[in-house]
Amino acid sequence: MRILFLGFDIEGYGGIATYSRYQVAALKRLGHTLDIVSIDKQSGPPLAPGIAHRKLPFENRLLAVATLVREAIAARGRYDLVMLNHVFLAGLGWLVKKISGTPFTVNVYNIDILTKLPALREAAFAAADLVVADCRYTIDWMPKYRSFVPPTGLLYDPVDVNFFKPMAKNAARAELAKAYGWNDLDGKFIATTVAAMLLPPNKGQRQTIDAIAKLADPRLLYIVVGSGPDREAMEAYARDAGIAAQVRFTGRAPQEQLPLLYAAADVATLVARGGPGWGEAVPLGLIEAAACGTAFVCGNEDGSPEAIVADDPCGFAIPPLDVDALAAKLAALRDDPALCARMGAAGIRTVEKLFAFDRYVEQQERLLKRFVDRPRLAA
Repeated sequence: MRILFLGFDIEGYGGIATYSRYQVAALKRLGHTLDIVSIDKQSGPPLAPGIAHRKLPFENRLLAVATLVREAIAARGRYDLVMLNHVFLAGLGWLVKKISGTPFTVNVYNIDILTKLPALREAAFAAADLVVADCRYTIDWMPKYRSFVPPTGLLYDPVDVNFFKPMAKNAARAELAKAYGWNDLDGKFIATTVAAMLLPPNKGQRQTIDAIAKLADPRLLYIVVGSGPDREAMEAYARDAGIAAQVRFTGRAPQEQLPLLYAAADVATLVARGGPGWGEAVPLGLIEAAACGTAFVCGNEDGSPEAIVADDPCGFAIPPLDVDALAAKLAALRDDPALCARMGAAGIRTVEKLFAFDRYVEQQERLLKRFVDRPRLAA
């Protein structure tokens, strides 16, 4: 098919950008012809340059609307399908569909779709031919927020298991010692969180700091990976908790260091609160850790528990604000290396079964079959 793939910050940072790049890679593997257009809201150098065929500056909301109208008019009759990486762009798909009958799909995530939408965006969303959701939690909850939900399919965030893969913990820690000058990792029980430090905070770093303070064990070390407007306050929080020496902030780590940071850890944590406009799908920071053979602790109010197979668990799901529960799970893993190993091995199996990129490509193909046999549009 000839596909217009249009989205925010396709070459940039963040979960939506990463998801979009995997989607583009899957579409290319399936043999579709793509025109990739990125509307750039982020500043600074891109994380993955060279993917978009065209890049449009966001500038401001009014100019962005005008840009989308121009794109919609230019797209009429040129494509068999329009794919949009965010519900905020649904209006473009609706306009192309009105002009030339081209079907469109919209990616949705619980933080943007499980909330009230402006009337015009709601109407555009309802006109979609397919909604692509990245977790079952979003699918289950959409009818509670939407007056009409178009046909919907599940497409989990994938993991590149050739990049995120197990390695010996001692070897990973030795590499981190070289990269960061950390020469005291032997004998430590390491927890890590890989997530942006956004406001309002909802990745669970403070709960993990509180849990480590509660356990009062100098062997515990917490590595916080990421950057954002909450970093300074989070560093102050660790100092106020009296464990500044046990919490290390790396900032935004280079992509090639992420497998090391996961593999060096004994447990990954990311406990997010759920609710309207909140929460995670299946957090990349956990399933990437699982692919590296590391157990995890997640919250139980959003899509996070979907990363845990009941009869082969690779982690624990807890109430996200329950510091006592988090401390208990950290202690259980600290005190039982065999449990860490079992959950780590289960994580590798779970990722291969549900989240490997090959599974993602297969599911993308199934979702798009409804469009493949449609009559081709005249150019």
